[in-house]
Amino acid sequence: MESNSNQAPRIIITDQDAAIAKGISIVMPSTFHRFCIWHILNKFSEKINAMVYNEQYHLLVRIIKNSEFPAEFEERWNEAMSNTGLQCHEWLQTMYDIRGRWVPAYVKHIFSAGMSSSQRSESGHSFLKKYVNKKNSLMAFITRFNRALSHQRHEELVANHVDLNEQPRVTSSVMMESQMVKIYTKKVFLLFQNEVVKSNLYICSKKETFSNMKTYVVQRLEHGPNFDRPRELQYYTDTDFVSCSCRTFDFEGYPCRHMICFLKKKQVLLLPEKYILRRWTKNAKIGSVCETNASTYMDDSSLQSLMGRHGMLSQKAQVLVDDAALTDARSTFLLGEFEMLNLRVKEIDDGGNVGKIKAKSSSQSREVQQVIEDPTGVRAKGCGKRLRSSKEKAMSKGIRQCSVCGVNGHDKRTCPKLTDRSNVGNFYEPQYDYDDPQDDGRDDATFTSIASSTFYFGM
Repeated sequence: MESNSNQAPRIIITDQDAAIAKGISIVMPSTFHRFCIWHILNKFSEKINAMVYNEQYHLLVRIIKNSEFPAEFEERWNEAMSNTGLQCHEWLQTMYDIRGRWVPAYVKHIFSAGMSSSQRSESGHSFLKKYVNKKNSLMAFITRFNRALSHQRHEELVANHVDLNEQPRVTSSVMMESQMVKIYTKKVFLLFQNEVVKSNLYICSKKETFSNMKTYVVQRLEHGPNFDRPRELQYYTDTDFVSCSCRTFDFEGYPCRHMICFLKKKQVLLLPEKYILRRWTKNAKIGSVCETNASTYMDDSSLQSLMGRHGMLSQKAQVLVDDAALTDARSTFLLGEFEMLNLRVKEIDDGGNVGKIKAKSSSQSREVQQVIEDPTGVRAKGCGKRLRSSKEKAMSKGIRQCSVCGVNGHDKRTCPKLTDRSNVGNFYEPQYDYDDPQDDGRDDATFTSIASSTFYFGM
């Protein structure tokens, strides 16, 4: 509470610990206390029968996560309990009684940055366990904790550098996408970009009209069990605001594909500011984080040290830079003043005397910030059809001819005339007629060429 200027959070997510629940109700009575859905779903295997769990668990999960309205959840849940005979199950009845604290249909109207479980805190514990453990001494704990904190700050600086200097590639001609690529952080813009692309698959039609509200139905062009259900939009004419039944904007903080489809139908080219959540923008951290009057608590002795002077000046300069960075005109003016101040500061000697300097024009040329875009996607090495060698082409034909005997189906390495050692002598022996006195075997001598050698058998 003290670190957040004594302001209680709108929502807090914990497990079902009774002590934590009691403390939250006392210290932060206005905060909505939500139970972690992961812990509850993980207990299903322990609390219900194994056979019923294997058969009905996925059905219950679909009922819990896919129900959009409380009435829909209650109807589908009671029907599932009747079909499975679990109406009298004590633990399931307890979970049903507190459904307003963990079922998405009851809590998605509260902004939670897309979180429905305590996974963030668990991941924080896992991160710290890489650096510290219970065996560390106090000095070792402080050293290791500072090392972990430095690692987190480095990762944050890397993310800030990516947001300020790298720009995702725009994939469509929608002006809304070109607008938000300069405003959203890279991670949130990729989520918004996916919604913009998917909005082209939906159509919007008017359903009903009331005094100050109009209802619309947004549905996918293709219908089927694997596609999204039709969503209902409520457009309030007095405030010019639209809300969707999927609650993506309320729960995660960026417009859903159904709202974008409606805005395109209304020919709204740029996303209105009311739908842009500041915490997802690149300028979310602009502003003073510490107290602006913190310098009043500093005594004169702190100004005598280098670190004291550096800290005070850095704080003042940070506030000034944050205010000037909001517009191009302020930034241009401040850059010119910085150049003049830089020259004036250099003219000051150790005694505090200020020399005469010439004012430098603020219209001097300055370096233009280079925006680095994502590289164009190319085909990776090895994808598609591979060029085959001549040997692979020959082997793929399936027809091989032996160079020794000339028979198809094998080669000289597996030729039976060469592998059969009992026929080696007969194979190379010259054939002639011993009964014919005129036949000396020279005319009928067999010349056999094996591999690259020629053998002659004669008298």
